[in-house]
Amino acid sequence: ITLGAEGALVFHAGEALQVDGVKVNAVDTNGAGDMFAGAYLYGITNNMSRLDSGRFASAAAAAVVSQFGPRLPPEQHADLLRSLS
Repeated sequence: ITLGAEGALVFHAGEALQVDGVKVNAVDTNGAGDMFAGAYLYGITNNMSRLDSGRFASAAAAAVVSQFGPRLPPEQHADLLRSLS
C-alpha cells in the first residue's frame, strides 16, 4: 500500500514491512504509482529483499514526482540502485 510522502506498507506471508518515504519537492505526480510498482517488481525479480525492493521503489517514485513526466533516464535508474548499496 503506497502512502505518498509517508512511504509504503509491504505485506507478505502475514508480515508487514514499513518502507519510509523519501522527502522531495513533488512537481508532477503522474506515474508515481506505476513507478513504485515497477521498481518494486524489479527489485523482487533481481533478488533484492522485500524491504530493499520497497526502499528502491520509494526512491524511484520520489525521483519521478520531483520532475515533470513519468519516466526516469537510465542513468538515474543506475544512481538509485547505487544509493541502496
